[in-house]
Amino acid sequence: MSEPTGTFLGESTPVRHEWLRTVLQLLPVGVIIVDTGGRLLAANAAASALWGTRALEEMGLERYGLFEAYWPANGRRLRGEEWATARTLRTRKTISNEEVDIVGSGGARRTILNSSAPLYTEDGDMLGAVNVNVDITERKATERAEFFVSEASRLLAESLDWETTLKAVARLATLEWADYCMVDVLDTDAELHRLVVTAKDPRKQALLDQLMPFPPESGSDTPLARVFAQGRPVLVSDITGEFLDLLARSPEHRRVMEALEPRSTMLLPLAVGERRFGLINLVSASPARRYTRRDLAYATEFARRAALAVESARLYREARSALRERDATAALLEAFFAASPVGMGFVNRGLRYMRVNSVVAENNGIPMERHLGRTPRELMGEAGAPIEDLLGRVLATEEAVMDDPVEYVAGPEPRTFLATYFPVRAGAELLGVGGIVREVTEQRRMEKHLRFLTDATTRLATSLDWRTTVRNVAELVVAQLADYCLVDMLAEDGEHLERVERQARNEDLQVQLERSMAFAPPPGADTTLRRVLETGRSALVAEVDEHALRNFALNDEHRDILEKLKPRSVMVVPLMARGRTLGLISAASCSPTRRFNTRDLASLEDLAWRAALAVDNARLYRQAEQAVAARDEFVAVATHELRTPLSALHLQLASLQRTLDKQPSAEAERLGQGLAGALRQADRLTRLVAHLFDVARLGTGQMSLELGAVELSSLVHALVARMEEALATAGCVAVVHADAPVVAMADRPRVEQVLMNLLTNAMKYAPGLPVELYVERDADQALIAVRDWGPGIPPESRERIFERFARATGKHARASMGLGLYISRQLARAHGGDLYVEPPPEGGPGSRFVLYLPRWKKPSGASQD
Repeated sequence: MSEPTGTFLGESTPVRHEWLRTVLQLLPVGVIIVDTGGRLLAANAAASALWGTRALEEMGLERYGLFEAYWPANGRRLRGEEWATARTLRTRKTISNEEVDIVGSGGARRTILNSSAPLYTEDGDMLGAVNVNVDITERKATERAEFFVSEASRLLAESLDWETTLKAVARLATLEWADYCMVDVLDTDAELHRLVVTAKDPRKQALLDQLMPFPPESGSDTPLARVFAQGRPVLVSDITGEFLDLLARSPEHRRVMEALEPRSTMLLPLAVGERRFGLINLVSASPARRYTRRDLAYATEFARRAALAVESARLYREARSALRERDATAALLEAFFAASPVGMGFVNRGLRYMRVNSVVAENNGIPMERHLGRTPRELMGEAGAPIEDLLGRVLATEEAVMDDPVEYVAGPEPRTFLATYFPVRAGAELLGVGGIVREVTEQRRMEKHLRFLTDATTRLATSLDWRTTVRNVAELVVAQLADYCLVDMLAEDGEHLERVERQARNEDLQVQLERSMAFAPPPGADTTLRRVLETGRSALVAEVDEHALRNFALNDEHRDILEKLKPRSVMVVPLMARGRTLGLISAASCSPTRRFNTRDLASLEDLAWRAALAVDNARLYRQAEQAVAARDEFVAVATHELRTPLSALHLQLASLQRTLDKQPSAEAERLGQGLAGALRQADRLTRLVAHLFDVARLGTGQMSLELGAVELSSLVHALVARMEEALATAGCVAVVHADAPVVAMADRPRVEQVLMNLLTNAMKYAPGLPVELYVERDADQALIAVRDWGPGIPPESRERIFERFARATGKHARASMGLGLYISRQLARAHGGDLYVEPPPEGGPGSRFVLYLPRWKKPSGASQD
């Protein structure tokens, strides 16, 4: 036997000991020793075989990126600094067993466990690092293949809807075994049709979907068509451009296949005996993954099972129809029974089993041969009585019973099945009753869980009061999961717990829970609840024993309460929202036969997460309400206090203006101009304070209206006359279309305030252009429209401009507080009307603001306007 060789440097290397060299050479794993610069000091034979001697001799930190390797989870190539050795040299930390797909010496694709640890001198100086590569290629290939075949078999056995099952299997294939999976099936037109295409990388799915219109053509001379015609699997380890040319049905087909970058493929026929009904195409796009003969063997076994499942489903459908026909044969029934993935059986007119398959035998926990010749009662005792009675009813009425739920309580957990029973005839002769049983335990469990979460979401969304939310949570837990529930919330100090809710399934438990309200665990208590609170990790106590009870009790009195509650199984989960622990939910079962499991814990954690968000949202909402109320109160007080000094200032400025008007001189004229500017600013400040005061009163609900009959046509004419000077200054001409009287039930000053805001905006944004005002009736409403010829308002901004503090853009943005339109709409709605903006109905530039007000109704017997 020749001595294994490896790459070792001369005697200058720190690896001087002959015994160490010998050990390294004998190790079946690759060992590489590098200096602090990542350069090779030593490597054994296994490492040389894995990477190549030359590649190792030339290695250095700056060249690590040249080694080709990929992360298995996402297929991303490793950068140089991501290699374990590079990170060890950088951080001086040991890195263990990182799984990596590599392209090694000679282009060989391997999967390794990559580990690295620092090396130090006796003085503690860093010498370098040792890197260990364990080749797990064969093991991973076997694990992936066996997992896929096992899971695929399970999926195929769970459903008789073979189309749906094959789609699920295709998705499963891309999880462990392939980057792409395509399934083609033979349709009634004797042509292959593409059933499904699935990509491992969601980003590639849209591209892969473009292959849906390109199934192989039956009878053509392409690799896929030949595999289907011959019924033999084919392995293509390396896909070449010539192979893609053979597959392509068109230039577009060729372009899409090339864009998918396939590297290796397995072509698998779906066939049972001489009957062929489809193809499965598994494709690897990873540079580090090339399919082997071992992969093909597993894939062929999977395809065989898939074909059997599809064939079983076909036989199932045909058998249901054949049972109604006279020429149903025993051979077909035998094949159907043997291949069916669901439980099937047949009893004669004496209700004795004549045939059952292995699934029924497994479900009943009784061998198949013991079933034959016995009735359900003789076979299972009283547990079989409901089945026998149901079979007798089907036999007597000759009417089928579809999907009858059956509960099996034997075993660690109850199981649920759906049983279908139907009369079996040969022509006019009634032979007995056939039955099909399929297990739906997991489906029912999931349905129950979804109903629970739906109910929880609905109930948690009904209130913004956190105490109501907590009570709803406790009621839900008791209704769906537990015999009693306790909720503890953290107090304001963030340390102490306050027990805020308790719910029990019956009155006796409720009495004990009331006594337990004083026993929320204080800070420092060594209890299960406190540990869950401090760690944020849930606790599942599947079986409450003496030790567990001590971990829940705070003192002897508390223990006495717990013993009277008699918990048999307990879950404690934290209420966590936005990275903060808010409290705890404790749920307990007192039933001797009910033990919580991880599924129950997951359900409670899901509920706790939703509940914590609801509680946190309720608290945030309450804080926001308080902040808004405080702000509105401050604005109301501040504006109220500002009005008095502003009024005095305005009077003083007006008085000074009158005095200056009586003393004509150049100095008086100059002072008068400054005083006029001050008066304008005082007027603007007065309007702003008035707006703020209106906003405050609207926010606090203190805005009151003095409603009465208001004739709008005359109001509009009078307002335009009053604003004539301002309109002229802006270069705007007001045109009023108000020929007929229109009476509204309104507060006249407030309506004038709204119209003044609209006219002011028209003058501000459309100076030098006309403004049109319309007064009309619209059914039970009075309508005033203000139409300007300005730049108009974009559709996306037509609601935003009515929001509080929403300001225009452009040169007028700073001249506005964004309150005028908000106040105007609120005043309109306070009247029972509204204010909208719309584009001019006749087209053209500008906007049309429409104010709706309720029309005034005269007393009965009087004429309406």
